[in-house]
Formats: sequence, C-alpha cells, structure tokens
Amino acid sequence: IREYRDAERDRVIGFAHEVAKARTIRGQWFYCDDDAAKRYVWFHSVKDLVQRSIDDDRIDVVDLGPSGSDAFTELKARYGFESVVDWPSAADYTSGGFHYEENQNEDEVGEDVLRMIEKIMRQQARGQ
Repeated sequence: IREYRDAERDRVIGFAHEVAKARTIRGQWFYCDDDAAKRYVWFHSVKDLVQRSIDDDRIDVVDLGPSGSDAFTELKARYGFESVVDWPSAADYTSGGFHYEENQNEDEVGEDVLRMIEKIMRQQARGQ
C-alpha cells in the first residue's frame, strides 16, 4: 500500500494498492473523497509504478486494473496504456510467485500467527 497525503493537513487523500506476481505488477488506485480526486495524484502514482517496473528486471507488464468507465479507459489510452480484453494473454501472472520486499512482514506475520495459535490453544483448553 502506498499512501498519498495532503502535505498541509497530513491527511491521507488516496492510496495505491500494488501486487506483483510473476512478470506483472498490478496497481489499483483509490481516492479518499471527491476533493482529493481533483489533485491528480493518480498520475504521479502511475508514473512511479511504471518507473519502478522499468527498474525491476522481473517485471514486463504493468496492469492498471479495470477502468470502470469509458472515460477512464480513454484517459489510460491517452497516456499509452492499451486496453486489453484478454488480459491473461498480455499479463503473465502464472509463471512465478508473488514478489516481496526483503523482510516484508517478517516480524508482523510471525507475531500474528503466534497470537492465533495462542488463541486457539486457549479456546481448546476451555472446551470451545
């Protein structure tokens, strides 16, 4: 998740959710409200996603997800993104696993699993 904030109020105005799998990275964008949508942060997010993809030898395709409207499809096309109906033919999601940053979630995941195991053991001890 990449957060985009209003610098004056330090308030989240939008965020990008990104997943990289095999040779493809997919980005999805969400604005927090209509006012935030007027700031055009989406363009910066896409530029950043594309640059990181260019710099990563493991990635060949950037998938911006479904457009949701013809206007958004046209906007993507204006900036060089082709609308693909048969996306599995263009985006390789199957030849490899998910990409993780080094040590991503290493501590958090272990702690979460430990808490879940402890909760299950307490429930079993109470006969639930």
